[in-house]
Amino acid sequence: MRTVKMSVALFAFWCLVVPPEVVLDLLVGVGLAFGVSVWAARFLWPLADPFFASLRPWRVPRFVLQTALRVIVASLQVLRIVLDPRLPIGPEVVRHTVHLRTDAARAAFANLITVTPGTLTLDIEGDTFVVHCLDRALAEDLLSGRLAMDVEALFEGERA
Repeated sequence: MRTVKMSVALFAFWCLVVPPEVVLDLLVGVGLAFGVSVWAARFLWPLADPFFASLRPWRVPRFVLQTALRVIVASLQVLRIVLDPRLPIGPEVVRHTVHLRTDAARAAFANLITVTPGTLTLDIEGDTFVVHCLDRALAEDLLSGRLAMDVEALFEGERA
């Protein structure tokens, strides 16, 4: 059933991107939509199922808003540093231990650190994340644990 739903969605997207002018356009769209759906069912979904099993979809909109705000605030902090003629950077590497039960939650946490301007996940050693921060304010924000709590709320039963 997942393959059928995905095929219909991909075909609808195909029709938006490539407005069908002739029957051949429709046939190509149906063929590609079905082919991609079968491929995804065979190769992609088995890899993604553990991630989606622990994800709470109703929490995603709030998480996206929190992440967007975090990125905007960090962008403004980095912009302030860059535009200051003294360029007051104080880079440091911090170690932040977070207890997340699933690999999906740990991957999400590491990627969120890296997507946030001014921070970069360098390494993961068990539950400890080694992170490069452009200045102390960014490091303190990370070490406050708010990001870990957001990731924890996104995944079922997670404990940060």
